[in-house]
Amino acid sequence: MIINLNRTVAYRCASCGEICFGNFSLFELSGNKGVSVQCKCGQSELRVESENKAGYIISVKCLVCDEIHKFSLPFLSLAKKDCTEYSCPNVMVGLVFIGREEGVQSAVVRNESYIDEVVSACGLDHTGKNGVTMLKALDKIQELSDDEALYCDCGSNMIDVEVRENDLILECCMCGASITLTADAIRNSDFSRLQKLVLKSKR
Repeated sequence: MIINLNRTVAYRCASCGEICFGNFSLFELSGNKGVSVQCKCGQSELRVESENKAGYIISVKCLVCDEIHKFSLPFLSLAKKDCTEYSCPNVMVGLVFIGREEGVQSAVVRNESYIDEVVSACGLDHTGKNGVTMLKALDKIQELSDDEALYCDCGSNMIDVEVRENDLILECCMCGASITLTADAIRNSDFSRLQKLVLKSKR
């Protein structure tokens, strides 16, 4: 009987937005050891470290909210499951995939296909860093609209949204007031915690 102790981890880089892959052995996680995987761009890394005898902690910076997310990974999941997936809590986009190589590869392909479909439906043609950021922004804008917390101070709540590669524009259909939200501004702010968004009327 051959026991495969090799595992693969993939994560989405918070800097360049690309998926990074790394390989390690379960032996490398023994004791107080840990493993790290760095993106080829050199601007991000993922860490897997022992939490206790029953599991590990995965630490990675999120490209969606620019926060360090920490995920608990039970030992049994890493030992037995083909792939365990983790998503950003703010937007359900796959962030980390860890397990056997074939399972991780398949999960990444499925996740990328899903993002392709959603991003395409939003009028974008890429799934890089800005594409995923725009998904976050559109999700929040829809939430604000549903809560009647997105409107213009001219009194209108008819707001048009134009999604572009590096930013999105919100425009009042009544008075023409607009606001531009850049991808960088969305990433570098507490956009996901926004309670209200009001456009300033041109009147």
